[in-house]
Amino acid sequence: MNSSMHRFAELIEAERSQIGHELHDSVLPLLFGASASLGSLIVHADETLTPDVVQRLEQSKQWIDQAMQIGRRLLTEIYPPELERLPWPLAAIDVLERLLPDEASRVHWQIDPTLGDVPKPIAFACYRIAVEAVRNALSHGDASEVIVGGVRDASGLRLVIRDNGKGFDPAKVSPERFGIRAMRGRAQMVGGALTIESSPGGPTIVQLRVPVIEDV
Repeated sequence: MNSSMHRFAELIEAERSQIGHELHDSVLPLLFGASASLGSLIVHADETLTPDVVQRLEQSKQWIDQAMQIGRRLLTEIYPPELERLPWPLAAIDVLERLLPDEASRVHWQIDPTLGDVPKPIAFACYRIAVEAVRNALSHGDASEVIVGGVRDASGLRLVIRDNGKGFDPAKVSPERFGIRAMRGRAQMVGGALTIESSPGGPTIVQLRVPVIEDV
């Protein structure tokens, strides 16, 4: 990574950390407080509250609880704690087993062990791209098998996610589709490039290449 790309990655990391702290320290506690207050109102409801009002309170509490679940999931995705204690391939396996417990057994990992020892910005990009591509393959592509392969050599890093799902026509996918746009952005942030090969009927191949990896 050149110096300008490194500085850009540091800025993204700082912003990501700030968003994570805001979610953890401000948004989630407020949602928890609102849910607890509504729960107390429902438990202690008396005849002054009509059944219709109680039903609305219960529905509001359900919505708030769902928002808390989404907030916790976003917090994990924005700042995955697994990356602090595990190499990124193991962290990706861990989060996918929790997010998709019934489908994770369809994923076969063929990662060169040295691929886990890369600078933090590259590790995060590999982690997020692998998780997003596998999740798309299982949840949207109906794949029965996903192979995640990766090698690292003198020329850099290559990560390939291949699935046997139903595929799609990349030319018909909106460039504004967030998942694909986010994967491409993460690749560019670390000086790499992302390619997606697919067609109706499959297979789909997502490939990340990062040319030369330098210590940062």
